[in-house]
Amino acid sequence: MPQAALVLLLSVALRAQQEPTDPRPGAAALIAAGKYAEAEPLLARALASAEKTLSPDYPQLVPILDDLTSVYRAEGNSAGAEGLYVRCVGILEKDQGEWSVDLIPHLKALGGVYWALSRDTDAEKQYLRVIAIRAKAKGSDDLDLAGDCNDIAAFYASRKRYAVAEPNYRRAISIIERKLGPVDLSLVSILDNLATALMEMKSYERAEAPLRRAVSIQERAYGPTHADVAPHLDKLAFLYFTVERQPEAEQLYRRSLAIWEATMGPTNPMLVSALDNLSVVLAAQAKYKEAQPLYERSLALREKATVENLNNLAMVLEATGDDAGAERQYARAISLAEKIPAIAGTGSVGEKELLGKALTNYASFLRHHLRADEAIKVEARAKTITRTAPR
Repeated sequence: MPQAALVLLLSVALRAQQEPTDPRPGAAALIAAGKYAEAEPLLARALASAEKTLSPDYPQLVPILDDLTSVYRAEGNSAGAEGLYVRCVGILEKDQGEWSVDLIPHLKALGGVYWALSRDTDAEKQYLRVIAIRAKAKGSDDLDLAGDCNDIAAFYASRKRYAVAEPNYRRAISIIERKLGPVDLSLVSILDNLATALMEMKSYERAEAPLRRAVSIQERAYGPTHADVAPHLDKLAFLYFTVERQPEAEQLYRRSLAIWEATMGPTNPMLVSALDNLSVVLAAQAKYKEAQPLYERSLALREKATVENLNNLAMVLEATGDDAGAERQYARAISLAEKIPAIAGTGSVGEKELLGKALTNYASFLRHHLRADEAIKVEARAKTITRTAPR
């Protein structure tokens, strides 16, 4: 179950326990099953029932409005959610004042709704108000304020307003540094976001420092060969490639490829992008003999993934009764596997094992359809190929 749905389910269930006659137990069960459209009328009924005994701006209505609004958002009904969030904000403002921190979750949620509706001015107002309330109530060094600054920066960045996003990212970084220190891991994602904004503005020289710092923090926390370090190495390498600092880009891409190989194994098709990145940088330096085997390996891995997908498609077609279609895909898988070149050493993609598996799958198909003579020939070929495959 998605985390948001689980949080909503627990929220509704807890409130339902507190009010045994409430229709929300049924709503909680429906939410657990992902049946938001069926949960909605139960929550609407709970709201209507409460409104009969409470005034329209009574604070006790807010939890029910929250539940219903969350269902609206899960259904993609942003317009419906907007009205209820506005109502919640109005109730809380009247009850607690315009500067209450209890307004913040609703203002953030309302900002998210406006963001989804592309009502940028309205969204921006909510995020700015959140920052103002938090700073007044908690001070300029509050860690939650750092999150608020990061949120509004992400909003600005999504609208390509990178120049406005930058100071908000920097403010968030500054708060975290003062509260948690300069090497706290929570800085990494914000440093990365800041670097992205700077790169989008083509301010590559300024983007280098936050990227190098993100790498340094992760290396300090996890070690230089940890999988979480690799994406930031890739990003820093791309920056160097963009500004034609090819030797530095090459060094980082080699490190990244080594990490990905150690993490996923040398025959994982997901290595393709890492191989391509290094190949491009080598070719840009006229190191063609080094680039060629990497390109060949990348192509072989792509073909391996295609063979596996053709086999999977064939099995699906067979399961749905499309035997002719399945046989065509098995034949395509075998044909492509036969053409994958052998690559010596650690660059091998296991082409013989792949062809043997494709043949074995096809033989099973033939036996299932009572074509034993054909199956025997295919099985014999598969055994021969598997026997000669490197161990």
